Amino acid sequence: MRVTFSILYLILIFALLVCTVLARRSDKATKNAVAFLESALIPPVLGNLLIVGTSIRITALIGCYFYYLGMDLVMYSLVNFTNVYCHGSDSKKYTPKFIYAILAADAVQMLLNPVFGHAFDIAEVDVEDAPYYKLMPFLGQTIHRIVDYAVFFSVVLIFVWATVKAPRINRERYAVILATMVAVGLLQTYNIFFQYAIDRSMLGYGVFGVVIFFFAIRYRPLRLLDRILSNIVSGLSDAFYVFDPNGNCIWANAQGCRLAGINDDNYDAVSAKLIKIFGDTGQQYEHMTKRMVGSSENARFYVLEENYVKNNKGQLDGSFLRIQDVTEEEQKLKARDEQIGQISQEAYRDSLTGVGSKAAYTRRINELNSEIAEGPAEFAVVMVDMNNLKSINDDYGHKAGDLYIKGCCHLICEAFKHSPVFRIGGDEFVVILHGQDYKNRAQITNSLRAAYKRTFEQKDKDPWLRYSAAVGIAEYASDDNTYELVFKRADKAMYDEKKQFKQEHGSIR
Repeated sequence: MRVTFSILYLILIFALLVCTVLARRSDKATKNAVAFLESALIPPVLGNLLIVGTSIRITALIGCYFYYLGMDLVMYSLVNFTNVYCHGSDSKKYTPKFIYAILAADAVQMLLNPVFGHAFDIAEVDVEDAPYYKLMPFLGQTIHRIVDYAVFFSVVLIFVWATVKAPRINRERYAVILATMVAVGLLQTYNIFFQYAIDRSMLGYGVFGVVIFFFAIRYRPLRLLDRILSNIVSGLSDAFYVFDPNGNCIWANAQGCRLAGINDDNYDAVSAKLIKIFGDTGQQYEHMTKRMVGSSENARFYVLEENYVKNNKGQLDGSFLRIQDVTEEEQKLKARDEQIGQISQEAYRDSLTGVGSKAAYTRRINELNSEIAEGPAEFAVVMVDMNNLKSINDDYGHKAGDLYIKGCCHLICEAFKHSPVFRIGGDEFVVILHGQDYKNRAQITNSLRAAYKRTFEQKDKDPWLRYSAAVGIAEYASDDNTYELVFKRADKAMYDEKKQFKQEHGSIR
């Protein structure tokens, strides 16, 4: 039996070491507390191994000190674990310094046992034909047991409270840990009052450590998942995350793990990862929202949709988040919008001259009428009507006519460099003057007339390069309540000039 129990203790020590390492490597928020508890269980288990396995008094005595001082360390780590596990991020508010002080004092009085001999001694007995050293408890050992039992009982009460108060999705693991604690406490009590020939009390604590590791680090509640996953069986190419009522991620599919950059069994970092990727909305991603990730050139687009799961009483059991990559759809929409924008630009631009089209001119008229309705405006209208376009088209063809139109338009654009130019008919242009062009309107308009006169008088050039046009201008007046009134005056001024050209040169067509 002694060999069997020694092997069991060795297995437990190895298991606790593995649990310690795995807990340290975990992304769980409770990883440090769990790792501390797992490592704290090793000294008393080792002490129990020395007590059971040795036939040498000094080794058994060392085992007793490992055992009893280790139990104080176990109680300390158990309180720390309970504090973190049950209070979460608020654990610092509940630091039980008084309990820690009592445990420290108990450890000191146990360390003084070699000096005063007040705590315990060991006596040799024969077990399986070999010396075995059995504990002889004194007052100090009784105090030690009272302290450890009081602390253990306090931890059990805290877990009872946590189990009752916990959301249903977490209640199962709280209940299992609580049940394991109670079982360990009962086993320890049984060992004290009905002592076996061989001390086996740390078997229960060793198993308890493995249970703690599983439920605190590896366990994921599955009952809620059965309900939630039935709602999201379609569209498995999307990323899915399942959260408990406190917003802690308890499950994610492969796409979700890949998107958040996590392992498939460490979900504690999911919330922070998602906030880093998509930004903090202040709440969960309630209902549906769209997020852009990355720079504008390499941006990816995601739709985030969260749904809540409630029980029959209307209480929140948890939620699940679906994240859909819609980058391809967004790129198609962007390409379509750019195409529509290009079409719109083409609609507002005259295809021959590149200046504003009749549609652009109509839009600008509406804008000016809105400005006039709001208060006094400041602009002038220049009306330009080309001379001789019909005769050039008839005599030399439309290609020559197009060159003539573009040449006339070029002179207008060169004159009015800071104002929009519109082609509103085959041979008609309108310029709406603003800014510097408006301030220098008389000078610029006269220079345009002079430019037309110079080119028209260059008789050595081809007829379609001898540009000519009539120019009329009118300014907005305070009593003009629409743009059209200003335009009519400019149009009349242009026709007056055109009549004069006809009188001097004949046909104006």
